[in-house]
Amino acid sequence: MNRSFTHVAIAFGLAMSATVASAAMDTSTLANGKSIYGATTAASQTAKVVDVSKVSTLNIDCGETVTFRNGDKSFSWKFDVVGHRAVDLQAIAPAGFSSKPLKVYVARNDGERN
Repeated sequence: MNRSFTHVAIAFGLAMSATVASAAMDTSTLANGKSIYGATTAASQTAKVVDVSKVSTLNIDCGETVTFRNGDKSFSWKFDVVGHRAVDLQAIAPAGFSSKPLKVYVARNDGERN
């Protein structure tokens, strides 16, 4: 086998391994590419509006939609959280939305089974 071909093949294999490993380490998405925390949604479906400058924690039920405001910026998120774990706002907010830490604690809703 040609030596330069061997080096290219090894480099390609290492690059593919790194790609697969980084994808496997990303635990914030499901196999279909969707977030384990829910999804962005239209503000018209909002149940709550939260000013992120005024809170550091938020308690909601799974399935609730929240609009987060930070000055003139806002985004809406419907929380469908796998395992009802706490969500860090930084994990779901658009880039540059806020640097202030905010934890959203998601509880089961009344319609879910135990």
